[in-house]
Parts: sequence; C-alpha cells; structure tokens
Amino acid sequence: LKFADSSLGNSHTPDVNVNPYTPSTLTRGSEPHKRKNFRSDDDDYEHEQAVQAFMLSRYQSEFLELEQIGMGEFGAVFKCVKRLDGCFYAIKRLRRPLAGSANEQLALKEVYAHAVLGHHPHVVRYYSAWAEDDHMIIQNEYCDGGSLYDSIVKKEAQGELFSEEELKDLLLQVSLGLKYIHSSGLAHLDIKPSNIFICQQNGKSAEYEGDTDEEDGSFSAGVIYKIGDLGHVTKFTSPEVEEGDSRFLASEILQEDYSNLTKADIFSLCLTVLLAAGAPPLPQNGDEWHSLRKGQLPSLPMELSTPFRSLLQLLLDPEPTKRLSARALCKHVVLKKEQTGRLATELRIELNVEKFRTAMLEKELQEARSAALSPKQVLPAGLQGPTNSGSLLKAGKRLIGRNSGRRSMSFGCPGSAF
Repeated sequence: LKFADSSLGNSHTPDVNVNPYTPSTLTRGSEPHKRKNFRSDDDDYEHEQAVQAFMLSRYQSEFLELEQIGMGEFGAVFKCVKRLDGCFYAIKRLRRPLAGSANEQLALKEVYAHAVLGHHPHVVRYYSAWAEDDHMIIQNEYCDGGSLYDSIVKKEAQGELFSEEELKDLLLQVSLGLKYIHSSGLAHLDIKPSNIFICQQNGKSAEYEGDTDEEDGSFSAGVIYKIGDLGHVTKFTSPEVEEGDSRFLASEILQEDYSNLTKADIFSLCLTVLLAAGAPPLPQNGDEWHSLRKGQLPSLPMELSTPFRSLLQLLLDPEPTKRLSARALCKHVVLKKEQTGRLATELRIELNVEKFRTAMLEKELQEARSAALSPKQVLPAGLQGPTNSGSLLKAGKRLIGRNSGRRSMSFGCPGSAF
C-alpha cells in the first residue's frame, strides 16, 4: 500500500510505504511521510531520485529516522521506519569508527552472536548489519515497551512496585531466553535491566510465540521480555571474556574463573530481578558490593513469599555450581505455580462439562427405560417383566430388545457406552 501526494497532481512513490498488515503503523497517524519537493517532469524527477539514492547511505536511503531511543557507551539506538515495508526497527549505530579500534571486535561479536542465535521469543530479533563511514550499523527488532530499566524508573517515579507474580514472570521469561542462549554454547555476560527489552502482547500469552520446549511456558503479565545487546557474548570453549557492568558481574568472572560462565548469567539475572523488586541501586564496589557476592540479599520495600525469596537466595549463591541452571530455573516449582493453578482450573471446567454431559445421557437413558416399561407400549413377546440397563433401547416408536439380535442403536455422544 502506497500513498501519493495528490495536491500537486503527482503520483510519485512516497518516502515511506505503509504496511497494511501491522497495527503499529496506525500510531504514526493518518498522514504518511511525504517528500518535501516534487518535480513536475517525471523523467527529471526519476533521474534526480536515482542520483540521490546513489549518493545516500544505505541507512538514509532505506530508513526514516524517527527518534533516538537509547544511548550507551559505544553507540546510540534510533527508532526508524523502513521505507520499503513501513515497519519499525531499532537501528544501533556505533559512535566510534571500527577500523583499528578496540570496538571493532566488540561490534563484530554482537553481529556474530545475533546471526547464530537466530529468532527466539525471548531474544531480541536481528535482521541485518553493515558498515557505513567506518561505523557499524545493526538493524534489530523494535520493542515498543522500552527496556526493563525504563519500566523500573517509571514505576519508581509513580511510587509503584512490580508485584511478586510480575517478578516471577520476568524471571521465567528471561530464563527461557538464557536457556536458549546457553544451549547454543554461548553465555551473555551482560544481563542487566537496560539490556532486557519489553514488547507489549496485546492480550496474547507469551506462549503464542512458540517456545521450542513444550514443558516451558510463561504465565504472562501482559508483556514479553527479550534479551538484547549481545556485545559481550562469548562461547564456553576458549572464551574471550569482555567484562561487562561491574555492578552485575559475578565475583568468579573478576577472578578470571570462566569454568561456569552460564552461572554468571544467572547471578546477574538475580540482581536484575532484585532491582525490579525495589532494591537500592547496586554499588560498583565497596562493602555492599562484597555483601551481595557473599549471597546476602539486599533490603527490599516489599515482602516476598518464603519460597520465592529462597529461590532468589539460591541464585545469588557465592558458589557458582550451587546456582540453578537456566534450564532448571525454567522448570522450578515456584515459577510454575501459577501455570499449575491455571491447568487445574481448566481441568475442573472440563470435568464439569463431562459431568453435565453424563447427567444428560443418564436422563435420556432413564426416559428410554420409562418409555419401554410404559403400559401404553405393546411389548414384543419374550420381553415381559423386569429389564436391565442394556435390555431395551428406544428407536423412534420401535422398541428393540436383547432377543432381536439383528439390530442395535446407540444414543448420546460418540464413544459413550452404557
């Protein structure tokens, strides 16, 4: 679907197409983005556009930049709409040149990790990457809910807190993403609120995206959490560890013990959940920093249930081997409690439906028996006297008994037997 500028009597292709299949395009308003200037002569116009397209960078020619949505030490992230498909994307552009810099390998690691990990419901989706003016540009999925850090700050400003069920949902969904990353032989090593992004579900469950393990699942709080920023990802074998944010690093990483890299991700995830639970800002060093590495939970403004608090305590254990793996965490009973409750509710509903159907069938059977024994009915010879539950069936106005032997009928639902 394309829009044309009819005010000048032209029907030239606009700067941005509008995708009719995605509701998100409606948020841009009814007026499409149009070129500021049009030429009356079609040939001159097409020639000018060809020259401009040749001179423009890929970023400028393929995307319309709408706003900056993030800024980090190594680059900035922009919300853009692609001119061809009319969909939103997050475009990350490194601030410093690539060639000959220490950022080159970091940027390439992120691209390599995205390319290997492909598409998972709890990992930010990667589309493309290229170099422009010696700067790396990465095209990723746009998450309309911002980052977890943004959500924490917003709730703090409003005097609100995540509920325990929301915290469990956060922990479960990110664990699913980590399980996928770890199963690919990789560790993230930079899990923190600013690297976890949020997509609104519009009433759908997180399960709708089809996680690969049917035993996994998520009792959704209305959002999908996705792991992003893969610049510190490394593989288990011959790891090349680039230390991330010291506030979230496990002590074994600082001691250059890389034998349990996946458990370092679990430690960082626990601190992330604690921040969402209202814990004070994490220290970069000092006594409080060491206290956390000794497995001591910080003070929280909310009271957590004993099982959930015990689970967080386990994830913060100073001994990496005692922390749960992402796979084990996904299946933990504390995180499955609500799903189990929902399953029980569904089973109760099904049971009530079956009870109702059984009662109706018994009623029909009783009516058939009564009709069979009614004095108004003339019973065939040999069927006088008491009958049992299988002796008579009513088929229209004809009664068929045990001695007929040649015809039988059933009533009720297929598969029902009496």
